[in-house]
Order: sequence, then structure tokens, then C-alpha cells
Amino acid sequence: MSTRINHNILSLTAQRNIYATQRQLDSSVNRLSSGLRINNAWDDPAGLAVSERFRAQIASMVEAQRNANYNVNLLQTAEGALSNIDEKLIRMRALAIQASNGALTNTDRASLDVEFQQLKSEITRIASVTNYNGLNLLDGSFSSTGIKFHIGTFNISGQDYYFVNLRTMSSEALGLTDVSLTSTANAQSAITTLDVAMNSKDTERTRIGAYVERLQNTILNLQISRENAITSESEIRDADIAAEMSNFVRAQILMQSGVAMLSQANMLPQIIAGLVG
Repeated sequence: MSTRINHNILSLTAQRNIYATQRQLDSSVNRLSSGLRINNAWDDPAGLAVSERFRAQIASMVEAQRNANYNVNLLQTAEGALSNIDEKLIRMRALAIQASNGALTNTDRASLDVEFQQLKSEITRIASVTNYNGLNLLDGSFSSTGIKFHIGTFNISGQDYYFVNLRTMSSEALGLTDVSLTSTANAQSAITTLDVAMNSKDTERTRIGAYVERLQNTILNLQISRENAITSESEIRDADIAAEMSNFVRAQILMQSGVAMLSQANMLPQIIAGLVG
């Protein structure tokens, strides 16, 4: 390399290296302060695209899990009401057994029928007022159309959502409209009718319980899927702090060395100029 003073090539080389080191230092500081390996699109364009898809999935899983919990609460509300109706039907059947006894007079049966009819009305009232977030659950509002349970991260029927029908549980729907205890014959007929009503109620309660169990398994699966998605997203996006700290120290040393060499390179034209004198 010839000696010259018009252009200081060594200084330009030192400046270029300092610029590259400064970029490395800036990147390390940015990653260490944010905890992320990818802070800007240019850090890793392909990794950013994959990471953003994972983040969208993770956010959707959170909402899907919340939806499933809402649905569990809704079904638990309906099941609680059915449990209350169960108690009324059991008491009504006990009254029907009592009224079937020939040792009672019609006056006695009329007294029993008063309580019996009130219990029947209470079943209808419970079915009418049971609601979750303003949705009536047992009055037939969702006996045909059903309630949409969206518990997935996409929009595929049967996988990400399905519909749950809730049947009417009023005394009329249970076949108790004309049931009374005014005579032994009516009381005996009431026993059979109540058995059918209780079976219908138990079938609905069991079905609701099965849906709750299914949703609980859905929640567990979403939790596992979310953990795995977060792990994958972290591998792509999060910074390896130990490695970044090493890079930061390396960049600091290179910066100090580069600045020292730039100072020496800037002095070279003066040294060469001494040859002229």
C-alpha cells in the first residue's frame, strides 16, 4: 500500500467498522432492554411473520377458553335450576303417594292438592325466570335453534363451534298440566305422570352435565395448546439474554478498539506529512 495524504483509506475503513459495530451494539441494547429478539421487521422478516401468526392464535385461544368458561357457567345455571325442579318433582310424587291412600278423605286430598298445584306452578316459574346474562334457558327459547358455543380459534362447524339445545322445563312441557290429587284415581295417575316427568328432567340434566364435562375437557385442551403455542412463539421472538449479553460485551470491546484505531488512522496523514519536511 502506497503512502498518501489526499485520501485516508485506513480512516474510512475504521469508520466503516465502527458503524457496523455500532449497529451490533444498538441491536444488543434494544434486545436486552425489550427482552425480544425481533423488535422490528428487519430483525427477522420470516420469523416475524411466523411469530405474528402464533400471537394471533394465542390471543384467540385465550378468548376461546374464556368462551368455554362462559358456556360452563351458563350450563351450570341451567343445571342448578333443574336441581331445584328436581326437588319439586320429588315432593309432588311424595304427595301423590300420600293422596293415593284410601284412608284420607277428599278434604285431605284437597289440602294436599293445594301444595301440589303450587309446586307445579313453581316449576313453571323457575323454567320461565332461569336466565344467564339475559338469556332465558329453560323456557324453550333455545329448544330448536340452540345456543352457539364458539370454543375454537377458527370458524369450522363441529370443530370450532356447535349448538346446544336447551329444552323447555315448564310443568306443561313435563306433562303436568292436568295432574291433580283430588281423588285416589287422579293421585295414582299423577304418580305415573310424575315418573315420566322426572325421567324427562333427568335426561335433560344428564345431557347438560355431559356438555359441561365436554367443555371442561375443551378448556384443558386449549390450555395445553396455548402453552405449546407460547413456547413456539417464544423460541422465535424472545431474546436469548445470555447470548445477547455476550454480543453486547463483544460489541463494546470492538467499539473501544475501533475508536482507538480510528484515532491512529487519523494521525497517519500527519506522520506521512513529516516525510515532506
